[in-house]
Amino acid sequence: MINFVILCGGSGTRLWPYSREKLPKQLLKLTNENTMLQNTILRIYNLVKKINDKNIEYKLTIICNKEHTHFIEKQINELKVSINYQIISEPIGRDSAPAICISALLGTIDDNTFVMPCDHIFNDIEFSNSCIKSFEYIETSIITFGIKPSRVETGYGYIKIDDNKTTIQFVEKPDYNTAKKYFEEGSYLWNAGIFIFKNKNMIDCFKKYANEIYINCVQTLKNTNLNETKILLSENPFIDCKSISVDYAIMEKLCNDEGSEIQKKTILYNSTWNDIGSFMALFEELEKDSNNNVIKGDVITFDTNNCFIDSNHCLTTTIGLNNLIIVNTDDALLICDNKKTQDVKKIVETLKLTKREESILHKTVFRPWGYYKNVEGNNEDGFKIKRISVYPGKRLSLQSHNYRSEHWVMVKGTAKVQVGHNISTLNKDESVYIPVKSLHRIENIGDDLLEFTETQIGDYLGEDDIIRYEDDFGRI
Repeated sequence: MINFVILCGGSGTRLWPYSREKLPKQLLKLTNENTMLQNTILRIYNLVKKINDKNIEYKLTIICNKEHTHFIEKQINELKVSINYQIISEPIGRDSAPAICISALLGTIDDNTFVMPCDHIFNDIEFSNSCIKSFEYIETSIITFGIKPSRVETGYGYIKIDDNKTTIQFVEKPDYNTAKKYFEEGSYLWNAGIFIFKNKNMIDCFKKYANEIYINCVQTLKNTNLNETKILLSENPFIDCKSISVDYAIMEKLCNDEGSEIQKKTILYNSTWNDIGSFMALFEELEKDSNNNVIKGDVITFDTNNCFIDSNHCLTTTIGLNNLIIVNTDDALLICDNKKTQDVKKIVETLKLTKREESILHKTVFRPWGYYKNVEGNNEDGFKIKRISVYPGKRLSLQSHNYRSEHWVMVKGTAKVQVGHNISTLNKDESVYIPVKSLHRIENIGDDLLEFTETQIGDYLGEDDIIRYEDDFGRI
């Protein structure tokens, strides 16, 4: 059995304002018509087809934030590929070491596990060839992929190898001078974030180098129902796991352990690769115009070169600009020197410190039942207007609000509406009023998208003023 594990956590702060906490970069369409996660799933699917003649059983496991489970399920279904999968959501993010420990504990100790990130770009053919090559070493080794650096880069981790492709050092993201030294030395490779192993070997590593994480993960799985397609890991004791990368927790220690029977092997992946972790990385990946600009949306430029410009909701014009990143969304504008794209995360840190919603939500917010867009107003105004869309057959939770009343006006479709104990059917141009603290719910009972406007009025209009009594998506 091979378990293909996609690590789908993280918030992608260096790609703000595209990437937000509630809808991060891996769930966005950044490079083509598929999201980054969907491209990764298809890469695995193509690999499976290539090795299928060996009659190897396989499954797909995606480890993610609990709030992203329904997005991920929807994106898998959109691909319309036949693949056996499980979505395992973490109650809280704990970096890659606990996630990989959980991965190694799934299945039997003799199963093989391929762990990979959700937001990297590979040449799928060469990726498959490298994965197949790993079978030579998988019985005795922890295997990684390395990429020969093409420039000095501080945004990636590094792997040092010897002449026999044995991994001898793992290094997290270095400063500029260290990265320059690595680039000139030539024996360091970029870490592609791939880990391939037999479960027994990785479990032995955790027992030896990070035993507390191992114990907590074992107990977490004992406390978790694993017999579902969508699995929420038990909060106790997973939240007690140390938040640490597998590079620090395991690989650095393994590389320094000369007496270890477990080998370390790095496969040189020698083809197209990109870690879409910043706007500069995205700029490199996308098609350019004659002035070496990436242009998306409604944009007019004069005397502008080497820029990334995206304006998805209004006309943006530039004159005499060079080497800039300009991203204009419907609620935020980023202007950045293209040499400073690693620092975009500092903006997000400031937004969080000042409790700005722009670090968490887009203007259009997706939910398991559909999505809504804030049209006008905020808490300070005392009112807020939303346009809400509900997928066919879906319904919102049965809920109430302590601080606001709501007025719903149907724009499109047919709705079943409950207010208190009264249930009614509403069509286009019909409305209903929901007083403060009233029990209420809306359901799309038609075959098309249901759309309605919601006007909120109250002293507090925060999204946390929701008391749920019933919910189809387990959010109580």
